[in-house]
Amino acid sequence: MVSWERGHFYLEKPEAVSEATPTAPQKAEAVFASDQTGEAMIAFFDLDLKRLAQGASDCTWPRPSCCGRCGHDKVWGHGLVLTIFEGLAKAVRLRRYRCPACGCIIRLRPKGYFSRHQSAVAVIRATVTTRLGTGHWPKDCATSRARHWLRALNRHAQAVLGVPALTDLIGAFDRLIALGRVPVSRAI
Repeated sequence: MVSWERGHFYLEKPEAVSEATPTAPQKAEAVFASDQTGEAMIAFFDLDLKRLAQGASDCTWPRPSCCGRCGHDKVWGHGLVLTIFEGLAKAVRLRRYRCPACGCIIRLRPKGYFSRHQSAVAVIRATVTTRLGTGHWPKDCATSRARHWLRALNRHAQAVLGVPALTDLIGAFDRLIALGRVPVSRAI
């Protein structure tokens, strides 16, 4: 059956399951993060990046139980996208889903990473902690990227938590995460 919504044709498949078909991926609960436009979302799941980087094709992708924007209970597969992560030799293919009701794109991302960042949260925190504690950047970090993190953390701490937060930037880092903010992003 073909339906027309918001200027797009959609093919609706009947719910038929053959016995030769492997079991569908389990629906899992996700933590959603939306960008400012509301047209794309990021769902954070437990993903094994090293296994995905090795090209594991037998990976069963977690499927969000519903759209994080409109609450629709079905999402469609929307392909794989190449994503670069620090510490991996090549880009990793991550799964995307699309909500047929509102058109929102839901992109899977591993837990422990901020949206739009290649480095893990623990690596970012450790790098900033080392710089603040010793006055030097760690030897294995990209200093230009780390300077951006520290400058953004200063701006966020001052804008959100006030001037007294500048005396304890690592505490401000943790408080900003607890508030649901990315403390090292350029946007405030």
